[in-house]
This record gives sequence, structure tokens and C-alpha cells, in this order.
Amino acid sequence: MSAYGESPIRMDAPTLRISLEQNPHAPSLARAAIMGFSDGREIPPAKLATLTLLVSEIVTNAVIHSGAAPHSEILLCARLLDQSAVRVEVIDRGGGFTPVPRDPNRPGGGYGLYLVDKEAERWGVDREGGTRVWFELATTTSH
Repeated sequence: MSAYGESPIRMDAPTLRISLEQNPHAPSLARAAIMGFSDGREIPPAKLATLTLLVSEIVTNAVIHSGAAPHSEILLCARLLDQSAVRVEVIDRGGGFTPVPRDPNRPGGGYGLYLVDKEAERWGVDREGGTRVWFELATTTSH
């Protein structure tokens, strides 16, 4: 599982904050928003693809699993961090949950948080402002 906490925040760092309606269109709107946020930044294509995938997975989870009222708000926030990383937060109005490891015997599904756990440097779930799932992803490649 992840380490919890905050990374240093650049006060001048570019940020994204967008309100999405909890509906089947939210994941595609979130992907478009994160692509727009990333435009013009030097994020390698593979890292950008991972960032977009993780955003899509977390927003999809908020739509399908949150238990929030239909058409309630999902808040997507992203900001660049000092150490060549991006932090993404997805906040929904659901009742919260405790992350559990993916069941390998489950046929299909259950890959969203599994992918976040495998790809993000850090991630977590808390009740800050609703149910908040966040992750930090390096935007540079290691050599």
C-alpha cells in the first residue's frame, strides 16, 4: 500500500480543478481535462499515457462505486510538484471505502486501484472533502 501525506507544493505550480457530474461521461471528460492540463509540459508519452489511464480509472471508480447520489459532483484536481511529478486528486460525495488488494480469483474488473498501486509513486484514500483518492506520478523517466 502507499505512504500517506503531502509532497511539497510549488505555489506557482500549474493546477487543474474541474467539477464533473457523476455520469458515464465523467471519465472521458476527465481524460480530456488531464490531457489539456499536460499539454505543453515535457511529459514523456508513456508517462502521459499512464497518467491518463490512472485518472480514468479513479474517476470511473467514483462513478461506479461511490454510492453517491446520481449526478452528484466529482472534483478532479491536478498540480505539478517540485520533484518532477504530478499529484492528482479525485473527490466524490460517496461514503468512503477501505482499499483492499485485488482478488486474483475475480474474473475481470478490480484493476483500477491495482494499477494505481503499481504505477504511482505514492497514493492514498481519505475523507478530505468527501471520499478523496489521490496519487502522485513521476513525470520523468528514470535512466
